[in-house]
Amino acid sequence: MCMLNFVGEFRKDPLTGNWVVVGVKKAEMGETEVCPFCPGNEYLTPHSIREIRDGQGQWLARSFPAANPVFQIEASENKRAEGFYDKMGTLGAHEIIVEDRSHTKTFSTFDFVDAARMVEIYTERIIDLKRDKRFKYVQVFKNHGEITGSRIFHPHSHVFATPIVPQQLSLELANSRNHYLQKERCLTCDVVSQEIRQDRRVVTSTEHFLVICPFASRLSFEVWIIPRRHNASFESWTDEGVTRDFVAVFLDTMKRIERLRSSYSIVFHTSPNTAVWHLAEPGGPQVSDYFHWHVEVLPRTYSKYKREDEFYTVPIMPEETAAILKTEKPKGNA
Repeated sequence: MCMLNFVGEFRKDPLTGNWVVVGVKKAEMGETEVCPFCPGNEYLTPHSIREIRDGQGQWLARSFPAANPVFQIEASENKRAEGFYDKMGTLGAHEIIVEDRSHTKTFSTFDFVDAARMVEIYTERIIDLKRDKRFKYVQVFKNHGEITGSRIFHPHSHVFATPIVPQQLSLELANSRNHYLQKERCLTCDVVSQEIRQDRRVVTSTEHFLVICPFASRLSFEVWIIPRRHNASFESWTDEGVTRDFVAVFLDTMKRIERLRSSYSIVFHTSPNTAVWHLAEPGGPQVSDYFHWHVEVLPRTYSKYKREDEFYTVPIMPEETAAILKTEKPKGNA
């Protein structure tokens, strides 16, 4: 089992405004054939925060603090300056969600009940962490495959809760707000309307969701799953029919992706913690007016990640990838 990290700190890049974590050193993982996420090896992980159990009392999915966390729940925010530079403590939460008991399952072999359980525990952890007013953003993401840097094959995801909003989300929020101020419409709703109208990059469409290869795709076979009706927060499920539709669409999409790519990242883009985060001035539009949640699936084919000073270059047009994904009809759909 890995040793705990040494505590680092957040530092703000004065040119981009982006916050980075520095000084967090992880002990190297020793060679072991024991998976810490498999049943019977729970002693290799911290105690569970949340478990979903079956009728016999066995856990089916579980969430617990990361053994090597990027952020420290007990840390102080401790905002301070070093000259004109800004820095602060690595306050935050870092949890692991083990999505299934089976070590070898991937989303292409999940059934509807498996995926519904996954959505349930994602939702619960976001809601719970947003109750902590120290955290401005809660992000769920999954890396699958060696290319993404995932060292453990057992199906699992990460949850980050931080006192800052990640740069990518900050850009989405700012652009969405500017679009709303200009047109009094949600930017992502306009994307949905145009994609439906053109039908050139649509992979699949249901009553409640649209799956597209985005117009400016960063990676080959990148797909977004977007609610057709405006909604700012992934975790704000109020209609069982919408939830069931999302589970089915998500499974269908991942079965298509896994037929073409063995490594991918998935990021859930939900709204910030509006109890403590505000971009607009008083009386202006609210986050719920202009932000629209969605899920981004980013297939990987090589180990080199794009540097921030480089353009994304993609060898295939999103219109072509959408057509290919349409033909990859998964077998045994729920």
